[in-house]
Amino acid sequence: MIKLVRLDYRLLHGQVCFTWVQHCDAQRIIVVDDASASNDLKKSALKLAKPQGVRLNVFTCEMAIKKMPKVEQLDENIIMIFGSTRELACFCMAWPKVREINYGATANKEGAHQYGDSIFLDANEREDTQRLLDRGVFVYIQQTPMMSRKRLVSV
Repeated sequence: MIKLVRLDYRLLHGQVCFTWVQHCDAQRIIVVDDASASNDLKKSALKLAKPQGVRLNVFTCEMAIKKMPKVEQLDENIIMIFGSTRELACFCMAWPKVREINYGATANKEGAHQYGDSIFLDANEREDTQRLLDRGVFVYIQQTPMMSRKRLVSV
């Protein structure tokens, strides 16, 4: 069962590996990030960063969509982490069963508007996010499980 769908450009790091995995009692993390999935060095680094005893898959967006029928059959608590709004929107348009998304962190960059302590969206990211919102997806900002959720209603 997918317990959390999260946008976080840092992919695997302390907040995910310790707080979110524990909070969701996750047995598997699926990273959906085209750049990491096509780079053996990045995949190796992610494998080193994952918590012990937790399984890890690193997929391109296209591969994640193809794998979803099998993923849904797994008897595991799963966290899905997306590296970008582009991959997240692509996935959600093809797999509309995602109804709730946690925005954890995006990089601050030129031309980006700030929506939370760690959410900075440029024009393309706002467009991707608006597509999700227009589909009725509940998007919320929450860095850690201990912090309160802030609903994102428009961008």
